[in-house]
Amino acid sequence: MVNFADKLAGQKIAVIGGTSGIGFGAAEILLAAGAHVIVISSSQDKVSSAVQRLGGDTGSEKVQGLVGNVRDEAAFTQLLVSLAPLSHVVFSSVDTIIRGPLADADLENAKHLFGVKFWGSIAVGKALAKHDIVKRGGSLTLTSGAAATRPKKGATIGGALNGGVVTLTAALADELADKKIRVNTVVPGLVKTELWDKLGHTKEKQEELFAKSAEGLPVGFVATPEHIAEAYLYAVRADYANGTTILIGTWWLLMSCGVIC
Repeated sequence: MVNFADKLAGQKIAVIGGTSGIGFGAAEILLAAGAHVIVISSSQDKVSSAVQRLGGDTGSEKVQGLVGNVRDEAAFTQLLVSLAPLSHVVFSSVDTIIRGPLADADLENAKHLFGVKFWGSIAVGKALAKHDIVKRGGSLTLTSGAAATRPKKGATIGGALNGGVVTLTAALADELADKKIRVNTVVPGLVKTELWDKLGHTKEKQEELFAKSAEGLPVGFVATPEHIAEAYLYAVRADYANGTTILIGTWWLLMSCGVIC
């Protein structure tokens, strides 16, 4: 009989983008499930802070932090190879939310942002396909967004980016089938993360937006990374889940009122 409580005990899991927001929430819940967690970010300061918040400063051998930039494919691939064998990889790296009228979009900036979430996902998938990084029976979990399935006005670029990740999920699941590596994607709804600070809204404005959004949600609140983390735990633990998109959040209500784009 499977001991579900200890299913991830001792497994080594890399969380790319695990120093803040949804990625940090995923790192927390995987650590709580008994895994050895390695958080990876392009910022040494963020890595050091995340390791400390995860308890790494107390001498725990279960938390590790490394610096790596997915924009540098060769160097990042070597970083992943150095961590082999991994049990699972979670990818949650993103620079910012792409939103706003298409007519006013800075396409050069948008291309830059695609380099992390979209091309970063492909770079990691390529590394897993080319090298023996993840054990047979392991998994890769990517991160998309609600605009992938219900893009609306103001979400043309963001919808294309997130939709690309969803399509990539099914393709990678087939690509990595011979290695028996599962690939799934988490699609969160509205979440309170540090990304909102990059949109230029004050904390007061953000809280006003979240409070208004919560009124239209059956659950009565807007998610934090801890709520979304449950989806990542499922994706990693569910041995029969492959090539799937895991929706979490009542995002269809938010889409209708224009909060998510």
